[in-house]
Amino acid sequence: MAANSALLTRIENDQALSRYFEWPCDFDVTRREPVEVLHLSSGAPLVPVAGCGTGGTYFLCGEPAAGATGGAADDERPVIYTDSEGHSGLIAHSLREALELIAGIPYWKDCLHLSRAEQARPEADLLEELESDFLDAVPEFDPEQQRAAVRALGIELPERTVLLRRLREALARTLPDYVVHNAEGWPYDSL
Repeated sequence: MAANSALLTRIENDQALSRYFEWPCDFDVTRREPVEVLHLSSGAPLVPVAGCGTGGTYFLCGEPAAGATGGAADDERPVIYTDSEGHSGLIAHSLREALELIAGIPYWKDCLHLSRAEQARPEADLLEELESDFLDAVPEFDPEQQRAAVRALGIELPERTVLLRRLREALARTLPDYVVHNAEGWPYDSL
């Protein structure tokens, strides 16, 4: 398993990989400045690792375990996404899982704003429809680039339904320890 730092270094050093994650995945490792100073309710540090085109930021939570130099302890840091509108949430239990989500479902943010009826639909049907909408909006999306990016990172993509379940489970774990607050102490709203 590649550690967080190794995964980020691969994206930074591979131009094609970096371009794929920048678009259509909207995970840009050159954008690491959040729109404002933030902290977690638990007091654990937030380490920005990437940004998105709309001003959002992806953060690793906490610090690597003492003595971790890119091994398993470094992999166990959850990932929070904050948008520029004051919303945040835990999206994955590790950077590896976040990258699997982002690469496997580049339209994952569309999964956050579903009606109750949409949420009640079978996951596979819902994802099929969201992917169809995504492909209509991003006709230049190339599944071969997706497969090449996954290979270059050394990750394997679980089924999309597994990725969606993981996202939902992570979001449900946001409270209480992963609530993001601004410098004035105001909490961000849930994604």
